[in-house]
Amino acid sequence: MTGQALLTISVVVILVFLLVRITPGDPVKVILGTEYSPERAAALAEQLNLDKSLPEQFVLYVGGLLRGDLGESTAQAGRSVGDIISDALPATAAIAITGIVFGVVVGILLGLLAAISKRRGVDLTVRTWAMITFSVPAFLVGLLLILVFSLTLGWFPAGGWPGKWPENFAYLVLPGIALSTTMSTLVIRTVRQAAIDAQGQQFMEAAFARGLPGRVLNAKHILPNSLLPVLTLVGISFGMLLTGAIIVESVFGIPGLGTEMSHAVSRRDYPVIQGIALVSAVVVVVSGYLVEIAYTFVDPRARTL
Repeated sequence: MTGQALLTISVVVILVFLLVRITPGDPVKVILGTEYSPERAAALAEQLNLDKSLPEQFVLYVGGLLRGDLGESTAQAGRSVGDIISDALPATAAIAITGIVFGVVVGILLGLLAAISKRRGVDLTVRTWAMITFSVPAFLVGLLLILVFSLTLGWFPAGGWPGKWPENFAYLVLPGIALSTTMSTLVIRTVRQAAIDAQGQQFMEAAFARGLPGRVLNAKHILPNSLLPVLTLVGISFGMLLTGAIIVESVFGIPGLGTEMSHAVSRRDYPVIQGIALVSAVVVVVSGYLVEIAYTFVDPRARTL
């Protein structure tokens, strides 16, 4: 897996490097827009190393990455891309982690409820709820949450980000719930099917024959077997959460990577776009790799695969 992760990151580095170079027309003119002048164009081309040959540009770009240098912002004078990302990443990470926690907890509870409930109506209700939440976009969920829990009930702030703990927790609840809806749906379906499959296994029949009560069967057999697929799902869904965070941050006015990416796109700040795209891709690859490592500890059978 290490080789696959390095290969994936290498491909991402190449694609991010080509982002500016494959822009239709002169990328310097695209970035400067109406502020174009020969002097500014020459200075920007030198800043982005576009005045050098393509191989030289790639060597300089990779060399900068190895030193931790992602370049300078073309829209925010005097700020490096690394500083912009380091300032915005904690908010995005907090939202993504909150979304994961809400999505996993709600998904596991409802998935198990649908699988082990004796009432068919419960299963139908949970599956209907999962279908509805999967169909509603995160930004609409966020707006509804603001309307109900902020403007009507006044339980949580409608947006903003104080930037210090523990004050941040109150500002994470609604964005985390909005971001978790799609993931909770996937967890519900995965856990429900895994629990149903576990109920049909021979070890369940043997445990039931020994007279073990239902609570013990659920806790010792069904729950552990239902949690294994969730680990893989978390790793796969992390990229989806980062993408969803871009929209959720805009709805709640949170200064995270999504907000910085939105500003960078509107300003044609290509160094920032490249840096955020690269960091996001690396985070997704590394998180998937860590999840696979964790999976081998939770399920020793995976070590032999």
